[in-house]
Amino acid sequence: MLKAGFARLDVTPPLGSYVAGVFYPRFAKEVLDPIQLNALAVSVGEETVLIIAADFLMMKREYASEIRALIEEKTGVPAKNIMLPCLHQHSSIALRKHAQSILEDTAYISVLYRKFADIAALAILDMAEAELACGTERTSEDLAFIRRYIMKDGRIETNPGGALKAEIASRYAEADNNVRLCRFKRQEKNDIALVNFSTHADVIHKELFSADWPGFVRRYVEADLAGVSCVMTVGVQGDSNHVDFLAEKSKDGYGHSDHMGRVIADAVIKMWDDLTPHAVEKIAARQDVVYNRTRTDGEERYEESLAYRDAVREKRLPMDITRSGEAARIVGIREAPIYQKIPVSAIRMGDVGFVGFGGEPFTAYAEAVRAANPGMFILTFCCTNGGEGYLPTEKAFSEGGYEARSSAFSPNIEKQCTEMASKLLRG
Repeated sequence: MLKAGFARLDVTPPLGSYVAGVFYPRFAKEVLDPIQLNALAVSVGEETVLIIAADFLMMKREYASEIRALIEEKTGVPAKNIMLPCLHQHSSIALRKHAQSILEDTAYISVLYRKFADIAALAILDMAEAELACGTERTSEDLAFIRRYIMKDGRIETNPGGALKAEIASRYAEADNNVRLCRFKRQEKNDIALVNFSTHADVIHKELFSADWPGFVRRYVEADLAGVSCVMTVGVQGDSNHVDFLAEKSKDGYGHSDHMGRVIADAVIKMWDDLTPHAVEKIAARQDVVYNRTRTDGEERYEESLAYRDAVREKRLPMDITRSGEAARIVGIREAPIYQKIPVSAIRMGDVGFVGFGGEPFTAYAEAVRAANPGMFILTFCCTNGGEGYLPTEKAFSEGGYEARSSAFSPNIEKQCTEMASKLLRG
């Protein structure tokens, strides 16, 4: 018998906390809307799995491991059965070691860890008999755009705004504008909507906390579908965001975040009563780590890169996103391990699969996993059980652009991660 449960907790950090997501320090002066944990617990027989979606930029692998171990201790659910996807809001915190970080607030971190354990316990307590149905609906307008563009001289540029805009020759590719939905229909309790959409949550800026468009999706779905609880997740988003650089005017800010939430929620509403049922007789969860050799090219430019990084942080130089990303990577080489560890995780419920990558995968990662597993309905999650950096395609490493030049990984990372995901799904 399939059972599903839901829980939600507010974990908004205190004002003055470090706001992650850009290359210079920001500290929260305002809260536009709450930072939350949203949990889905699913069981069949003695096997229980947990997906706890966090409104954070990311959490590094070591912190995700500690949290999952605590949840296992408090609930008995094995750590391998727990997925912790971060929604990658650039208006929230990151759990990572940093010169200026929320991790300096040990009191908050201690409570936060317990909140993860609490929400797991509450979602398990809420479990009731359920039926699973899934579907896909394209948004009524494009909200996501591949942020890599082909320039007139043939090079690839990420986010070519300003003077670079006139040099754009064409789009690199089309983004995935499909909303994917898993509905857990419960007879005795509220239904649960697990919603998935793939693009960066970086629409809201400044020194404040906000859940950005994923928070609006939750609120609109729950307002339109009375009694439904919504868990929002973000899919592969390493090469996409909300900005169309071929448009005359960019759409940005809190108002556009609201609009994105409304459009995604509309797609959920449209398919809500027309989903495909999926029988689930058993569930299985598997996790592993991909070992990828750290890139060391550019190490000879360490001093130059360090000086540039510090100048941008201190706002003595304007930020160039590609140069800043590459500088951060080069500065990190001296303290980097020989091999990077990227968590990959999978949960399978019958012919429905959930795949989590411990970083920011390109759109092609999801396409590869779905192509390798025909007949399965698959949701992919970014920044799951780790936030280890950009996961570009092999082709992108030779093409350049911000994501590839800032990534600490070697070009075979795409093949390693996608093959591992399929292996875990198949068991």
